[in-house]
Amino acid sequence: MRNWRHTEREETKAMKKLTRMKLINWHRFNNCTIEFGDSTLLSGENGAGKSTLLDAIQFVIICSTGYFNKAAHENGKRRLTGYIRCKTGKENQPYERTGEISAHVALEFYEESKDKYFIIGAVVDSASEGQETTVRYLMENTRISDDLSCTETR
Repeated sequence: MRNWRHTEREETKAMKKLTRMKLINWHRFNNCTIEFGDSTLLSGENGAGKSTLLDAIQFVIICSTGYFNKAAHENGKRRLTGYIRCKTGKENQPYERTGEISAHVALEFYEESKDKYFIIGAVVDSASEGQETTVRYLMENTRISDDLSCTETR
């Protein structure tokens, strides 16, 4: 008979921990680096950006825009254009960002079993409203620095 119990150490070794997130031109986050500890609590008033952060994470991890704002309510109507152009809801100025725009979401993970960091991310370029091109990437043995330049680790 197999023993299906895992020790805490085995479970920890298999983990990949989110350690940092970099947001550039993602809704109201113009250039922001967020550090994550072993436990992180997202809290704040309505409209503070909690769902925006969760949407950025899911955009990179599941490669989809179909679930935006599901954390806030089931009828989320947010779209990629609204995130990268910063939708205002104002009739005379629907977006804060106009013209050509690039947005970037990068997630840094630590893989304990290999004692290494890696980054997965997405860059979205938009020449005009509704015209987005997304490039996704994986960078191994790399960490996010505050200026978004990536530093190689060994």
